Amino acid sequence: MFGSESLEVAIGVIFIYWLLSLISSTLNEMVATLFSFRAKDLEKAIRNLLNDPKGLNEAKSFYEHSIITALKNGKRNPSYIPAHTFSMVLSDIVTKSGISMMKGEDLRGIVNGIANDKLKQSLLTLVDSAGSRGSQIQEGIEKWFNDAMERVSGWYKRKTQIIISVIAFALVLIFNADTFMIVKNLVYMAPIRTAIIAQAEGLLKEHNGEIEESTNNIESSIAQIKEFRKDLLSLPLPLGWTEYPQSLLDWIKKVMGLLFSVVAVSLGAPFWFEFMEKLLKVRLAQTGKRPEKES
Repeated sequence: MFGSESLEVAIGVIFIYWLLSLISSTLNEMVATLFSFRAKDLEKAIRNLLNDPKGLNEAKSFYEHSIITALKNGKRNPSYIPAHTFSMVLSDIVTKSGISMMKGEDLRGIVNGIANDKLKQSLLTLVDSAGSRGSQIQEGIEKWFNDAMERVSGWYKRKTQIIISVIAFALVLIFNADTFMIVKNLVYMAPIRTAIIAQAEGLLKEHNGEIEESTNNIESSIAQIKEFRKDLLSLPLPLGWTEYPQSLLDWIKKVMGLLFSVVAVSLGAPFWFEFMEKLLKVRLAQTGKRPEKES
């Protein structure tokens, strides 16, 4: 079990990681929204499914379908399409009437007439494996689409993790959020620990045990970033570049402390929020205090 002082130091460090992670994740959402990463990854997956890498044939017809255009945000393609919608639109493109009421034999004849050989092969495989009823075939198309969306999710996570790491590096550098320096201040300055713990408890109560949800609205994201920055700069810590290392050894320690923070911030706000919440509960149990009852 942590000693009381060690526990407070850990909470203080994690609280700073959390605030930096919130700024990082919000900036990431802004970048993803500005560059339509989700929509582009989804379109790439649909082009792959329909074997239309340039988007000039079946994929073009798909995105020009009235049901899909209704999902667009202005001129931007949708960033999410339900599996049922994909199946319904693809059915309409292929059969001009839909699959659910058709027999497997009739559908096979229509699919055999598709000029796109790879798409034809994929659909024939689904027809053969799903059975003779059109509704079963439609369910097979939905599963085919959902399997592809799992890959899209993997693409997006890898891409965003790279972006978050770059943002984390920039934030840690700008704020001089050196983990070793932060720990040193928290260990030797009890008033700083007390103030940061109080702020962490206050924000935890304010968030009611939940982290801020990401937003796709640029203005809301900017407002969130300003609020998180205000919380960070209000901490009684020497964040920022007020002084610089004087020796090579000091620079090595500084770089290591900054890199440690970058890795930590890259883990994300949900990770640190959950960790901080658990440690605050442990501290509450150690001190024997009871939470205030809500009126």
